[in-house]
Formats: sequence, structure tokens, C-alpha cells
Amino acid sequence: MIASFHALTFVSNTKFATFLTKRVQDHRHFESQSFLQTNRLDQIDTDQYNVLFYELTNLADPMQIVHLTELAKKLKLVIIAQSGHFASFAFEVGAVDFLILDSTASRIDKCFDKLIHLCPIASAAERQYQQSTQAEKPSSHIVVKDVGKVRLIDINDIIWINGAGNYVELHFTQGNTPVLHRETMKNIEQQLEPEGFVRIHRSTLVRRQAICELMPTDSGDYRVRLKNDMCLNLSRRYKGCLESIISPFQ
Repeated sequence: MIASFHALTFVSNTKFATFLTKRVQDHRHFESQSFLQTNRLDQIDTDQYNVLFYELTNLADPMQIVHLTELAKKLKLVIIAQSGHFASFAFEVGAVDFLILDSTASRIDKCFDKLIHLCPIASAAERQYQQSTQAEKPSSHIVVKDVGKVRLIDINDIIWINGAGNYVELHFTQGNTPVLHRETMKNIEQQLEPEGFVRIHRSTLVRRQAICELMPTDSGDYRVRLKNDMCLNLSRRYKGCLESIISPFQ
């Protein structure tokens, strides 16, 4: 896959600079990374670099906001600061994201996801990469024991699951007859969460990509419509899953 980003980094905090550098070097979309030795923003070559990670260190400099605003028009600017109080400043100058110095690896990865999302070339390359990875990945199965036989259920064919006690019903994309499987909801959730399933009710798991509509109800719950027109209940207890459904880049 062709890397899309040439990053320039100005981070004075040694610990975070080392951490960020490692994340950048390990990421497939970054081809190169250089380090800005001084904060002379007016000397940055925007033909050479298309991403700038910049730590705010001197807010008293009146020209800093001017230079950052101009740079944000020509490259993807990520502002870094010690405190979240500077987030509004970051977005005022046009930064695509804002990081604090104790940002976690997962938060930095979300920042990289934003950069990819905002770059058509990177987005196309990422789609191609994911498709090739999925094609190479061996199909995972659920082993269902039935009377006198053992069935192998392809997880990719499952669209939602409902459970009762020590059993779950597996429902499929093609509307085939559900398959009864002896397993608890807790265990099946742990198995399928990495495959893109989310818990929306104490007795319901659903594939996130199968959801096409969320409809609020008068009781404060939601109705979830799937792409096959099946409607399921999303209870208030599991409202936390809404963020993962509708805000993947936040």
C-alpha cells in the first residue's frame, strides 16, 4: 500500500514526542516523519509535508495564530497541548484534531483515522487494504452441536442474535430459519464483539454495519431498524453503544 502522509513534528515534551514518534513510525499511512527544530512556523515547506503535529508552547506569540491559521489551509494540522482548555484555540485556527500530552494510543489512532478520512487518497488506499486483508483472513465460524451432527456457522452470515438463558438464536442476512446454539449471551458477546457486533439489549446482539436507522420512542428507548427491515429494541441501559454506532470518528 502506498503511504499518504509526510509528517512534521514539533513536540517539546520528550515523553510524548517519543510516544507519538513510535505510533507514527508503526502506522502504514505515514511514509516519513521529520522534526521541526525551532518553532519557526513561517519556514515550513508545505510542498514537502502534509501533516503537522504541533505542540503549543508560547501562547504569548501574537504571530503564532496567524501562521497556524495559514498552515491549516495547506496541510492537516494537529494541535497538541498540556491541557484540554486549548481545544477551542486549536479548532479556531483550523486544526483537524487536538491532542493532550497524556493522550492514549487509542486516542492517537483515532486522530490518524481522522487524517485518513479527510484525505481521499488515503481513504481509497485504506479501503483497498481492508478489502485485501479481509480476503486473506480465514473465515471464522461458530460450532453448533445438533443431534447427530455438528454445524459450522460462518460469522459473516450472522446479522443479529437474541438469547434466553443458556441458549441463543442466530439470525442470518438471508432470512434463513434461526439456528439455536447452546451458549450464554455473555460468552457470545465476547466472541463476536471483535467481529463488529454490539449489545443493544440484555437479550440482543446486532452487527453494527447492519443497522440503517435509529428511531427514538416515547419511553426514552430506541427502535433499531436493520437493512433487512427487521426492527429491534435498544434499551436505555445500553444507550452507551450509540456512540460506537453513529460517531466512529469522535
